[in-house]
Amino acid sequence: MVVGVLAVTALISTVVFAGIDHFVSRQFEALHEERVQRVAAQVSEGVERELYRLGNLSRLLAQDTDLINSTYYHLYLEGEQDHPVAAVGRIARAFGLESIGLWAPDGRVVASDGAGDQAPVAVAPMGDLSRLRDAESGLRSGGNDEFWLVAQVPIEHNSNVLAWMTLAEPMVRLLDTLEQTHSASIRPAADDAPTRDVVRIAVGREASSGTESNPVYLDVTAPDVVGRALTEVKRLLGVIMALSAVLLATALAFVLHWQLKPVTTLSEYIGAVGRGEFGGQAPLPRGRGELSSLVRSFNAMSTALARLRDMERRLRHQEQLSAIGRVAARVAHDMNNPLSVISSAAATMKRRIPSGDPLAEYVDLIDHHAQRCGSTVRELLEYGRPVTPRLQPVAPAEICEGILRRWQRRQPQSLKVEFTAQQNLPVIQADPLLLEQMLDNLLDNAAHAATPDGTVSLHVRADGTQVRLEVHDTGPGFSPEARAHLFEPFFTGRCSGTGLGLASCLAIARAHEGDIQVPEESAGTVRVFLPTTPATTAAQTVMSPGR
Repeated sequence: MVVGVLAVTALISTVVFAGIDHFVSRQFEALHEERVQRVAAQVSEGVERELYRLGNLSRLLAQDTDLINSTYYHLYLEGEQDHPVAAVGRIARAFGLESIGLWAPDGRVVASDGAGDQAPVAVAPMGDLSRLRDAESGLRSGGNDEFWLVAQVPIEHNSNVLAWMTLAEPMVRLLDTLEQTHSASIRPAADDAPTRDVVRIAVGREASSGTESNPVYLDVTAPDVVGRALTEVKRLLGVIMALSAVLLATALAFVLHWQLKPVTTLSEYIGAVGRGEFGGQAPLPRGRGELSSLVRSFNAMSTALARLRDMERRLRHQEQLSAIGRVAARVAHDMNNPLSVISSAAATMKRRIPSGDPLAEYVDLIDHHAQRCGSTVRELLEYGRPVTPRLQPVAPAEICEGILRRWQRRQPQSLKVEFTAQQNLPVIQADPLLLEQMLDNLLDNAAHAATPDGTVSLHVRADGTQVRLEVHDTGPGFSPEARAHLFEPFFTGRCSGTGLGLASCLAIARAHEGDIQVPEESAGTVRVFLPTTPATTAAQTVMSPGR
């Protein structure tokens, strides 16, 4: 049925278009041809009027006393040439002539001038001047398909011909004026035959120094306003047809969608299962046919797969917790007691060492690292629990420089360490111990990637409303596999690593309302962003990854 409606609509549209093209288009074409013929006749009359005007002007100028006397003095009384030149220039400026020339009986140019933008050129006379006794006008070729409207007249003194004067205007100027008047294109005819929309008219014959040559033709082309209107009508009908086709196609698609909606819905749920999204239940269609049975079987399969996925997730989580528990128990057993002894001994030594003793600095260093190791053991035991920093105002440049200096003491001397910090950095709210734990992990990773003779650098600078800590090494950077699992717990690229370093760093950064990024465009670079605005509470709690 839908196909039949489309076929009938197409047939009706074709008949309408054929009728418009056969009847209306023919009438419009006749009107356009009549207008072009009328414009062509007016153009021909315009050229004749311009030639007539030039002829009358040449007769008037031939009576100019100053021009006659200056020409007579120059030719017969050996007067100066400046006189006829000045007279010709005055006439050119007064009447705005593009070209005016004064010719002697021997054929040489006595004077020439013009009011155009370019250097004036004396257009050569038409035919034999010796026979000229009255003004005449015509067309003269100037080369490069350029024609001039030329009028020439003898200059007489006491009924004797002294010289001949030629006035010339480029025909293109007249054509431009006619184009603006009649809203048409008027240009010298080309060598090939005119097209259907062009009317070719003869406006005179080209005159030369000898006999007359071929006629001069102009091609007149008028804009087909009516034709454009007809084209717009056809375009509108085409749009209407297209909209009709779209509406019909929409109706057809709606019908097919309504009939095949259960299959389409089921295919979407199958795609979700293919992406690993289990547990989705497709709606059951009406009835109890084969399609309903297929949907029930799919729903049962999706439910079973969801149960298997949940069991797998729970098992993986239990394995992670079990591994954390084993590591934490072993570390607590091996380190807690020695750390307690070290801390107690350091405290006793601090009380007994006099103030100002050089050993006091090393005792403070022992006590500091004992506290740090104890904090690390506690963080390992608490991994998977909320990270709660004890925030306090710290200067990022000073604390990072101190952390880097203490870390450098544990590294080989061949490793180059660089530190830069922007001036006047804002104060941040941070936990110094957690900040040192995070930077130590990042610096250890950088030192391992850079090799003992490489370079590890730490840069601290402001970045908008944040402070950016950037750790960079000269190593090869992260592999594509490592980038896909950077912050996953227990993923490591080193044989001796536990895979908790970057995960712990991310947890610490987010506990400070910050973040960690590993840019792809810079190999071996890790950026830590910490906010410069104070935290909303004294201590912020962020769930660590894997929880």
